[in-house]
Amino acid sequence: MSGTRVVEADVGTDEPGGLRALPVEMSGLLEGLQGDARRDRAALIAWLLGRGFRADQIRGSLAPMMLPANRMMGDYGLYVSAREMSQMTGVDVELLQKLQRAVGLPRIDDPDAAVLSRVDAEAAACTTFFVEFGIDAEEAVALVRVLMEGLHRAVATMQETAYRMLVRPGASEVELAQVAEALARQAMPRIGPMIEGLLLLEFRRMFEAEGIGAAERATGRLPGARQVAVAFADLVGFTQLGEALAPEELARLASRFAELAHDVVVAPVWFIKTIGDAVMLVSPEPVVLVNTVLELVEVAAATSGLPQLRAGVATGLAVSHGGDWYGSPVNMASRVTGVAGHGTVLVTESVRESVGGAEGFEWSSAGTHHLKGIPGPVELFRVSRAPH
Repeated sequence: MSGTRVVEADVGTDEPGGLRALPVEMSGLLEGLQGDARRDRAALIAWLLGRGFRADQIRGSLAPMMLPANRMMGDYGLYVSAREMSQMTGVDVELLQKLQRAVGLPRIDDPDAAVLSRVDAEAAACTTFFVEFGIDAEEAVALVRVLMEGLHRAVATMQETAYRMLVRPGASEVELAQVAEALARQAMPRIGPMIEGLLLLEFRRMFEAEGIGAAERATGRLPGARQVAVAFADLVGFTQLGEALAPEELARLASRFAELAHDVVVAPVWFIKTIGDAVMLVSPEPVVLVNTVLELVEVAAATSGLPQLRAGVATGLAVSHGGDWYGSPVNMASRVTGVAGHGTVLVTESVRESVGGAEGFEWSSAGTHHLKGIPGPVELFRVSRAPH
């Protein structure tokens, strides 16, 4: 590779465009590398140069073998400052910097420093849609942060699979670059529509739930509604676990929990769905549902490596549509779960009355709570197994 030459910018030379050709060995791109690693990197550099990458791009990349894949994803090695992006979009520079940090870009104190990847800065600027839509700026920043946490978890979960596909024992850097570029080329046309489709799916669910809720509030009833008990159970501290565990391990925990719930649930209790680290159960018989939820909490507590559960149960009129359930008890059960303690099952007063004097339960007051989105105070009760 000693004959390979690198084009370097060198203003003031006699060559056209102020460029001077230097051998790879003299370019500094191989500094600190020895033996096979040096030869491998020299081959990669030659390959990248042949694909149109500049020496400064190669030098500035921590993983130059990923340059072709990144280019497939829109990164052409262009950089902008926060102020430049502000001028291009018409968005206040301070708000733009907050949104950039919310999507995970590094904090750049100098708004005139052109150190942000243009494609990343443009992606962050797109999130100003929330502000333009009418959402308060601080709420928009918080919303973007939550959105990015979910996307990061999804991408990181896929990382292990991608790593197995990319890293073949003994693969050269050129081979890694070629495989990564090919994967990006195959994935890019489909990832955007997939994310869009799933996001719209969630919006449709949200609009439907809100519409059903509005109809219920306006008329006091839901056409086709049935009296059911609804329960949610989730893993305690799941968000905090994300700081200590790899995303793929978090995904395994959530999957393991869902499998446990499937094993515990039998008719007339129905497993409805998983929502992140939570499961939703429905039954026309409150006694059976409460018993099932207590069993699920006990099984989870006895399962090595699984965090404790917390659960909430409510009753009321709900309607089934498309395999899901809508109505006030769904929202109530979700909110009750949010205030339950570790290993605790909380129920509403209506559940307590429905279960009545059924044997096998022990009750205690959990006090009155003000739950988000629920008008007025809500009386809650703690339920557990009665001692034998």
